[in-house]
Amino acid sequence: MRQVEAVEILRLVWIQQFSVENDVVKLRSADEIPPPSIIINSPYDPDARRGNKRTTTWTGYKVHLSETCDEDAPHLITYVETTPTSDRDHEVIDELHENLTEREILPSEHLVDTGYIDAQLLVDSKQKYNVDLVGPAPVDSLRAITCSKGFWFG
Repeated sequence: MRQVEAVEILRLVWIQQFSVENDVVKLRSADEIPPPSIIINSPYDPDARRGNKRTTTWTGYKVHLSETCDEDAPHLITYVETTPTSDRDHEVIDELHENLTEREILPSEHLVDTGYIDAQLLVDSKQKYNVDLVGPAPVDSLRAITCSKGFWFG
């Protein structure tokens, strides 16, 4: 039976959620379960992870959309990238820029939300791709400053 994928997935879910101590089945405490990046949240899609953004929580994936926003042209979605929910937005911006470059649709100004902003990315986007990364500064500006590896943005 272990050769059946569905059985193996259910076995892994069981191990992640329960333990056996002295022949007693016990629900694992929050500090005993695997981290969100590897825990299976759905036996129907074992790669789906739990995501949380502000007040919204879901099981699945993140989607990153690139859209044209020129005033004199229609707004069109030009690129879609799907990533695990455990990937932080600022961790995928370099990959997004690389993929947009390969498709020859990299903008000169890339408007993003706070999750994609960090001081080092502002510098790297300009130096590596000649892209002005534009978005609101993180609420915790200390994080952006400490990630900058010596660059100060104030």
